[in-house]
Amino acid sequence: MTSRAEDEKYPTIDPRTNPRRLASLVTSSAAQHGWHYAAAVIEKNWDAFANVAPEQLLDAIKALPGDAFVENPGLLVAANYLQQVTISGDPTKFLHDGRLALDPERRDGNHLSNLIVLTGQSAGARTAGRLEEARAAAERAREALLALAPAERAPMVGSLPHLRFQWGRSLDAADGPGALAEYEAAYDLARLTAQPVIARRAAAHIAWRHADRGRLRSAELWLARALAEDATNGRYDVIVFLTSALLKHDRGDPGASRELGRALGLPLGEYWAAALWLSAMLAHTKPGASSVHAELEAELERHPGAIEHGGATARYVRAAQARLARLRPQLRDERPLPEHPSALDLLLASVASYRAGAHRDALAQAEAATSTTAAPRVEAPALLVSAASHLALGHPGRAADAFRHANGIIGRERLFSTYSFLPTETLGALAGLAGEPLHGTDRSPADTPVPGLTRREREVLSMLPTGSPLAAIAAELFISPNTLKATVRSLYRKLGVTSRQEAVDAARNFPR
Repeated sequence: MTSRAEDEKYPTIDPRTNPRRLASLVTSSAAQHGWHYAAAVIEKNWDAFANVAPEQLLDAIKALPGDAFVENPGLLVAANYLQQVTISGDPTKFLHDGRLALDPERRDGNHLSNLIVLTGQSAGARTAGRLEEARAAAERAREALLALAPAERAPMVGSLPHLRFQWGRSLDAADGPGALAEYEAAYDLARLTAQPVIARRAAAHIAWRHADRGRLRSAELWLARALAEDATNGRYDVIVFLTSALLKHDRGDPGASRELGRALGLPLGEYWAAALWLSAMLAHTKPGASSVHAELEAELERHPGAIEHGGATARYVRAAQARLARLRPQLRDERPLPEHPSALDLLLASVASYRAGAHRDALAQAEAATSTTAAPRVEAPALLVSAASHLALGHPGRAADAFRHANGIIGRERLFSTYSFLPTETLGALAGLAGEPLHGTDRSPADTPVPGLTRREREVLSMLPTGSPLAAIAAELFISPNTLKATVRSLYRKLGVTSRQEAVDAARNFPR
């Protein structure tokens, strides 16, 4: 509604000190300047209030005169969203009022209103599990925005981070292309318009998407960017903790369970299946698998059709079921491959075939998976299954080549959890055949008894060999960049070195 240059004239209120003042300000602003000005006041304060005081933000919208809702139906969508948040306490729910229909013939120039209505349709369909409808509405919204001239987009710059984030969510949930582009656009625009809450959410979702695909280095960078933004409360931080838990699990860090627990303490909303996938991966005993399986069955009763709807939720459910079946074979899902299997479907089928001794089937399915995607989370385990299948079939040269390829991906991304797809003795045989060690199992500098190091200094020392930027290391350790820099300076001083490689070498060469 307003450009950044204009919005300085609209007053802002700190929601922590006097949240109820916003509604009275909207009432007085509408009386003095008209509802357009009052609506701009709401937009100026939206980011701060939506995070910590959604009830008072809803009261402010209700304080607008009736003409505002007639001329701008997008305000009804916003009010509907806030109503769901205040009732459920879950900001991920976004239910669209079906009575609000987009009017493609509108010629009043209110492009933002049309975009908001399309966004409501997309988010509402997504929440209801109608993923194709959600994706299509998000695509229509994107096309409508691209069709506008720069001068027509400028007045809505403050609203676009929220809208584009929701488009990204719908595309992401449907496993459709374009989600990353929308998240990145939302992040950039949020930074431009000084909206840290939506910037944090967008960066965290980018981090999750990268971690989900096994691109852990990129995930670390984006998680660091998310954590660099202010967090006024944890209402929106489920995805932050899930991403941290996944990264720690993949690196063999026992802190993964703690991070998952932090996520489970918040409303999961649309992320219930992702959380169960992580819970399944962190289950290491038969009783633990049974417990997660019971939770999964309960959630599937609450979300009928979740698997049939497809998309990311169905993918997480299938991956969780496959993981649980490796711990307790009686939990195996015996359904056949879908007519158009995804790369994950093919990977899971190859693992099941290998464990059943059907090595040629496993090899064919693993090769089909790697031809479908280059995502490390699928490609690396598929290559491991190929290597193990070739070994079982008496093809040592091919087994060694496939293992080296997989091991290179695992080492590059530090995706150590991939090794869990094969029995330990098979991994050892493949590593010996290829002449390569398993990553993450060699002597760590943090395990070296260097005298005088604090616990924090040892944690930092264990991260230095990864080559990760300091911002990413700070994010993974949940400390500020300044604290990390001070710890690194102290560590270098104690080791008598001036660089991270010298620190790693000094620790590894220290006598035991």
